[in-house]
Amino acid sequence: MGSHKDSLVIVYLTMFFFGVLGNMSLLYLHIHKFITAHRKRLISLIIINMAFAHVLMILCRGFSTITTNWKWLSFQDEILGKILLYVMRVTRGLSLCSTCLLSVVQAITISPSSLKWAQLKTRTQKCIPSCCMLSWIFNLLLDIAAPMNYSSPRNRSNERWRIGHISFDLQAMNIIKILICQSVIHILFVGLMVGSSGYMVFILHRHIKRVQHIHSINSSLRASPETRATKAVLMLVVTFVCFNSVSSPFVIYIASAAEIKHWALDFTVSLSMFYPIISPIVLITTDTQKPRSFPSLLCLKNSSQKGRSS
Repeated sequence: MGSHKDSLVIVYLTMFFFGVLGNMSLLYLHIHKFITAHRKRLISLIIINMAFAHVLMILCRGFSTITTNWKWLSFQDEILGKILLYVMRVTRGLSLCSTCLLSVVQAITISPSSLKWAQLKTRTQKCIPSCCMLSWIFNLLLDIAAPMNYSSPRNRSNERWRIGHISFDLQAMNIIKILICQSVIHILFVGLMVGSSGYMVFILHRHIKRVQHIHSINSSLRASPETRATKAVLMLVVTFVCFNSVSSPFVIYIASAAEIKHWALDFTVSLSMFYPIISPIVLITTDTQKPRSFPSLLCLKNSSQKGRSS
């Protein structure tokens, strides 16, 4: 049993290492672009906001999961557990808000070049910094009531939901209202994300039909940075929606089970980490404006391949 837990911790450590490394690389890339670029691309602020939230989420999730598997419960008391779980909930909401905002802004960016859309594009760019700040304030206030209803693992009366070693009572009316309110808000954000993604798919489909009469599809798509960025955002939205949809039945299963199912808990943790780990890889590999000094694994791989060929 000990070897199983040790191997599980090694897997978690590997996931957390690559997740933090990828998001820190994404942070460096877009901070560098935002500071040094002659023309500021405010969409970088959204990606910086998302990458920073993912770093916090991975670090808190990793610390909580590893200490739970190694049973360092004496070190991780109730107050620290509440803080960690609060930060994880806030960063999960920030990840949703940032992905939704990125999807909406990209949909407006690739919209037709009419006068009305041009005015909307200008206003959207001006609103990006305030939207990033409001997303932090909104999620900090939205989740501030939940830690008040968490209970310690020693209090097992009427306990049906347990994530890690902090739990809350589903029979309490306060926590039911909080969960319903948060679920409705998250559904609205996901709906907005899916709607803007559907609009981007429509724009891309119409664009492909137009360029068929002029050039080949492949050369046109390669020559358009906006198309590559739009495809990257669509990949992020699909990944976010799919893996959150898959993890929801396991969360419900954990909540409804009479006893804690550790395999379901471990699998849910792995699913929750997939999007923060995969999102920087998608954004970095599809970015056509990386600086020459950017220390990406892709650049190192390409250079090694050139050395072999020569």
